[in-house]
Amino acid sequence: MITLTTILIFLFIVFLINFVIVKSTQNKFPNNTETENLKLTEKSRQTVLILGFAMIFISVFYINIFHKSEEEIFAEKKKKEELDKISAKKLAADNEIKRLRLTKNEVEILNQHEILIKNLSDEVKNAYSILKSQKYFVDTEIIRFTGLAKKTKGSEFENKVIKTRDSLVKNEKAIGRKQIADLDKKQSAEESEARLKYGEDLRDLLLDRNLDIKIIVSGKDNKKIKLTYVLFNDVWFRKFETLGYFNMIHEKGFTNIELSDGYGYGKWMQYDNL
Repeated sequence: MITLTTILIFLFIVFLINFVIVKSTQNKFPNNTETENLKLTEKSRQTVLILGFAMIFISVFYINIFHKSEEEIFAEKKKKEELDKISAKKLAADNEIKRLRLTKNEVEILNQHEILIKNLSDEVKNAYSILKSQKYFVDTEIIRFTGLAKKTKGSEFENKVIKTRDSLVKNEKAIGRKQIADLDKKQSAEESEARLKYGEDLRDLLLDRNLDIKIIVSGKDNKKIKLTYVLFNDVWFRKFETLGYFNMIHEKGFTNIELSDGYGYGKWMQYDNL
């Protein structure tokens, strides 16, 4: 809107100046025809026109590149104020870090939150929430509580935080072993469930290929699998060996793979426990 208004104003000024030039020439040479007067003022009018277009170009360029509306000025001012607040907050935080002599690792870990942090009380709650969740590395939490002990010095939380830190340091190896054992147990349970599901999927796949092979997954951690088919014999067993079927099933974590005809034939492939 400002650009259009500016163009119209300059066009009006150019028209007005050219009109004045022509009118002045007519008054100066009243005996000349209109065509003669236009010819006399042609260069002047062209100069005015060129200058007018130049001013329009400069004005449009300035408006589009440099000119700012009141809304834009207000928005920039507000943005600057917000940036200043952030800078002031960061400066205060940096000064607090220096005052408490927090290390880079402590700062990084203390900035890892599971809940919204508004004050020191929330930060303490966050640290204990992470401990309670059991989703942590003990060495990381030692660093967290070491930094937190510095931040809570002189507060109501100081003694509790220091005791927790000291307990973590004292029991670091035991906690680490328990975490590894828990992780192994969880992984083992997930793999066991996956093998059970594999047995169901394999049954469906074989049925789709017109093979009515029954499948039973059993044993500790579901590491045994029994395939029962009325036509199974040593020829089939050899096919499973040479075509890599045993290895394919073993890759899923099965250590005992048995082929049976459901009557008298039964033969299995045994692998060492994984």
